[in-house]
Amino acid sequence: MLNDFEFGNADILFTDVDDTLTTAGQLLPETYLAICRLAAAGIRVIPVTGGCAGWCDQIIRTWPVTAVIGEGGAFYAERTAPMTVRWHYWDNESSHREDQARILAAVASLKLDFEPKLAGDQAFRTVDVAVDYNQQESLNVQQVAQIHDALKAQGFNVRESSIHINIWQGDFDKSTMAMRVGRDLLGLNPQALRQRSVFIGDAPNDECMFGNFPLSIGVANIRKHLPVMTHQPVAIASQPSGLGFAEMADAWLQQRTASGLSQADTRRA
Repeated sequence: MLNDFEFGNADILFTDVDDTLTTAGQLLPETYLAICRLAAAGIRVIPVTGGCAGWCDQIIRTWPVTAVIGEGGAFYAERTAPMTVRWHYWDNESSHREDQARILAAVASLKLDFEPKLAGDQAFRTVDVAVDYNQQESLNVQQVAQIHDALKAQGFNVRESSIHINIWQGDFDKSTMAMRVGRDLLGLNPQALRQRSVFIGDAPNDECMFGNFPLSIGVANIRKHLPVMTHQPVAIASQPSGLGFAEMADAWLQQRTASGLSQADTRRA
C-alpha cells in the first residue's frame, strides 16, 4: 500500500513501461488517464524503457510526456515542437550501430541446444539487441541464464526485463541516462534530481533506478523478482502493472491536493 509513502515536493516521474505501465501487453484506459492526470498537475513524466526506438518515437509524439528514454538508456527523445522530435544518443548513432552488429553476430553464433529468437521489435532498435524470452517466446530460467552468461562472458552488458534479454555495449543504463536527462534537459544537478524524482518499475533491469532514486516504488508484480534483486523499491503498490501505476498516481495526487499543490506546478527546473 502507498498510503504512507511520502512524495514530498517531487515533481518528476521516471517510469518503466513493460509490465509497469502496460498490463498483459496493453495500456489500460485508467493507466493512460493516470499519466494524463499527473502531467496536468505539473508532474513531468519520463518513461524509461528497454523498448525500441520505434516505440519511443510513438510515445514521445503522442503521450503527454516530457521525454522518453529508450533501449535501456541508449538514448532519449524530446519533443521540441508539436511535430518535431530530437534524439540524443549516449555516444553517437553510427558507433552504436557498429556495436549492435557485433552483438547480433554474437547472438547468432551462440552454441546452445535451443535457438534464441530476437524480439519482434528488433528491426526498430538502433542500439541494443533484444532476445525474446517472455513475450512471444517462452524460455525457462536455465535457458535465460545460458544466454545471459554466454554473452556476459564475451564482454557485453546483459540484463533481463520482464519480457526480453537486453544486450548492449557501452557504459550506459537506465539510471545513467536519467541523470543525463536531468542535467541536460531539466537543468538539475544529481542531488536535486534525486530529491525531486519518483521512479516506479517492476523488474530486475530497474535495479539501477531503484538504487539511485530514494523515492522508488514497485508495482505488485515485482514481488516475484525481489529474491534476486540487491536494490529494491522503498514501497510496493498493492496492485500489479498498470493498475499499480494508477494506484501510485492517485496517492501522489491526493498528497499534492492535501499540501496545496493540486493545481499545475509551473516551476521551471
